[in-house]
Amino acid sequence: MARTMGKSNRFYSNPVLRDQEWDRERQAPWWLMSIAVAIVAVAFFLGVYAEQPLNVLGWIVGIATIVVYSVLGRVRTRRARIRLRKLHGEPTA
Repeated sequence: MARTMGKSNRFYSNPVLRDQEWDRERQAPWWLMSIAVAIVAVAFFLGVYAEQPLNVLGWIVGIATIVVYSVLGRVRTRRARIRLRKLHGEPTA
């Protein structure tokens, strides 16, 4: 008798679909990427071309924005991993 494949086995038997779903779940929303790029661009512009007090503030704001965006990326990755494991019937531990 042929055995039927479970949800998780079907999911992992096609690596292309698995990778596409993983990339979709992990990707940041377009509005968050736009805001982050705009803030970093303005801050680094001020960091290069502004006078002394705004110069330092521009660099600090730009670097802080990059750090916050990367922390949000780690949170998104963790949430995507848990969500996909629940969706495909695997343990979430």
